[in-house]
Amino acid sequence: MEFKVIGEYGRYPAYNKATNCYLIKTDNGKNILIDLGSGSLSLLQKYVDISKIDAVIITHLHFDHACDLGVLSYSVGYLGLNKIKVYMPATPELIKNAFDSSKFDVQIIDEDLQFSVDNVNFSFAYSPHPVETYSVIMKYNDKKIVYTSDCSKKEVIAKNTLGADIVIGDACILHADYKSNSPHVSVKDLAESVPENCKLYLAHLTCGQEKEILQEGIKHHKNTELVKDFLI
Repeated sequence: MEFKVIGEYGRYPAYNKATNCYLIKTDNGKNILIDLGSGSLSLLQKYVDISKIDAVIITHLHFDHACDLGVLSYSVGYLGLNKIKVYMPATPELIKNAFDSSKFDVQIIDEDLQFSVDNVNFSFAYSPHPVETYSVIMKYNDKKIVYTSDCSKKEVIAKNTLGADIVIGDACILHADYKSNSPHVSVKDLAESVPENCKLYLAHLTCGQEKEILQEGIKHHKNTELVKDFLI
């Protein structure tokens, strides 16, 4: 299994970068996208042709996680491709309906949903955020990998990442900037909530604060890096 970073930023991307998008490539060459944020479809094509996308998982319907679904639907139509399987939450309904294109085979995400692509199993856990949001839990051989997506409660981070070997976590707010009504946990709370022996990758980054985010992460969880490509 290969995990490749296409976009690692939250809110808006840095120059020549993209917001949240990660490519999971299975051992048999299947291509699964987790989120499809701003600019991601362009950068994705450095690694995978659009015609080779097997499925897209959208963790929640905020634009920094989902906005390139719109242009993906245009490309499917223009290129004459078969419908692409898209997993997404049911709400907000207005945004869901806008993205629920005739070019997609849409399946709704909830905590009961499980499926496998080759030997990678996918399941989902609710994550508190202003819109319906889910963490993605992947199991591959004897490894558990969790993409937290956006989350406002550190106790939910702890629950959703229990037993994880690798965590890709929501890390856009420094603890000094954190407020009790924030829609995201702080980097400190993220780092202290994940399993002590896991590898923590910091994602959903804030432009211009990458160095400070990494420093805060390492201070509270030794085995921490900014998100990057990895193989299992």
